[in-house]
Amino acid sequence: MQQLISRRLRNEDGVALLLVIGLMAILIILSATLVDVVQSDATRSATAIQRDTALGAAEAGVDNYLSKLVDDNQYYLHDVAAGESTRQSGAVTTSSSCSPSPTPAGWTGGTSWTYPNGSDQWCTLGNGYEFNLQITPPSAAGSKVIDIVSTGRKTGSTSNYRKLEVQVRPSSVADFQMLANADIQYGSTATTWGKIYAGIDSSGTRHSIAHDGTVCGNLYAEGSVTGSYTRPVCSGNTQQASVYNQSNIRTVIKQPIDFDNFTTSLTDIQRAAQLSGIVLPNNGSVAAYKLTFKSNGTILVYTCTQSGGAIEDSTPSCSSFTPTGCTAGVCNVPANGAIYATQSVIVAGGTEACGSSPGGSCVNGRVTVASNNDIVVGDDIDYVQTGDDVLGLIAANEVIVAQWAPNSIYWRAATIAQSGQWRSATSSQTHSGTMTFTGSTATNGGGYMSMYATRVYNYDTSLSYLQPPWFPTIDFAYTVLLYRELPTS
Repeated sequence: MQQLISRRLRNEDGVALLLVIGLMAILIILSATLVDVVQSDATRSATAIQRDTALGAAEAGVDNYLSKLVDDNQYYLHDVAAGESTRQSGAVTTSSSCSPSPTPAGWTGGTSWTYPNGSDQWCTLGNGYEFNLQITPPSAAGSKVIDIVSTGRKTGSTSNYRKLEVQVRPSSVADFQMLANADIQYGSTATTWGKIYAGIDSSGTRHSIAHDGTVCGNLYAEGSVTGSYTRPVCSGNTQQASVYNQSNIRTVIKQPIDFDNFTTSLTDIQRAAQLSGIVLPNNGSVAAYKLTFKSNGTILVYTCTQSGGAIEDSTPSCSSFTPTGCTAGVCNVPANGAIYATQSVIVAGGTEACGSSPGGSCVNGRVTVASNNDIVVGDDIDYVQTGDDVLGLIAANEVIVAQWAPNSIYWRAATIAQSGQWRSATSSQTHSGTMTFTGSTATNGGGYMSMYATRVYNYDTSLSYLQPPWFPTIDFAYTVLLYRELPTS
């Protein structure tokens, strides 16, 4: 019996030992599995943090570029941004720098380019992450969209990239053929092709449009729209223009456009001209400076005096002048497109034929001329190449077509009269010919071109994608049309 009991105890001990060994094996396996799970979770967590932070770096790249566009709505034509890939256009290859500090590089390669080296430039954010940018500008085909692709990553990493594409559209003064802080009136012989807007002035008065001519572009008035206008389906359009007054304008323009915001553009251009543009010196003995644009991309500069009366009423006496950085009265169109004068500026004196101009100033380049007084137009103005060249004219006071201008005149520009009117000379002498304007107008005090028997107002559709340098944007300057993450492969 004792032997049987002893044998049974030994068997039970063996079973117990086997159970202990089995449990120990299970614990070892569970421990190893748990360690592996913890390590895997830690790896996944680290990867997730790296990817999330990389996305934040990509977003920082987008925000950084948008901040540049707010200051300069054609920044992409002026500079290769810090962190942007190396650009190439024909023989022009330009690369920016981010070390030791973010430094953009001036761009002179035109309105289109490629990135032959891929994402070869990166800008560090100081947190161990960096971003790269690639920019596609608005196209001559009519697109107004700026496409920004920003890639974020851990500095130097070859994995866990995050890439964002953001498409934005700028809203500019140049979107409108006429934008005024006053009542707008067109006679029976006027044809308007672009958008017309009559706003609300600083006293709260809602202004109106009175149009007796032909309407081919939409009319927007914070007050009323009146007149015996006709709205045919004009050439190039697929439907009639629409009319909006105070009862329905908020369905299309969500907030009134604040004209006061445009006045800052003069200061911006003055500063840009001082940095790397052309400053026409303040000289009390000069009644005005005269600029003649040449088709070879140069500008002839003159100082003008006036014995009496306004310079728009009688032809001034002008002689050649050489600003700083120019030679023998001849200047190149500045790379940043900024020209500033305290005195009035006359655009006249040209004899070349280009575009629709039989003989006048031929603009070759992208440039804005700003005067702290008046801008006076004295002859034809057109561009050498539509979609590549553009002229902005900004006057602190008025934009005026001179009495001594041709009997018929064709002129093309985006214009702003900040505190005065956009008008023809007030001389009693009239012109029997036609005043044809192609471009856009913003005017604080309204305007008229009644010196000419016939007036034609064309909107320059190239302004929808190619605006003059340093031209002001309106409130809520950029609308985001697309925001998406792209695959990194």
